[in-house]
Amino acid sequence: MPKPAMDHSERAARDLLNKKVRAGEMDRATANQVLRIGLPFVRTMLATWRREGTSPEWLTEKFQAKQTEARKQMDAATTDFARHRATLSIACAEMYSAVWAGLQADLAQHLAATDPGNDSRPALP
Repeated sequence: MPKPAMDHSERAARDLLNKKVRAGEMDRATANQVLRIGLPFVRTMLATWRREGTSPEWLTEKFQAKQTEARKQMDAATTDFARHRATLSIACAEMYSAVWAGLQADLAQHLAATDPGNDSRPALP
């Protein structure tokens, strides 16, 4: 049985964390833990906010602000612990943005596939 395709949000999170591991900014165990714990949390958080009517623009701005704040923490870090914490904050903020973009792509793909007026849908046998 073929493995199901990975959705855009998970692919975005995995790609981001793999990049962090390759760059030496994070070890594999930490990346796996962030993915295992963080991805479901971020998806749930985003779904809740969208159900409550939070605008996509606000979410995008919020995640950009989180990244800026985390980078300021990194600039102000004076100890190894503070740098490690700031590195994780940056990775998490970037993951929020990546998962949000992935969820938007997943939704667009779903809507395109279910829109009866969309001629790009695959033909049924």
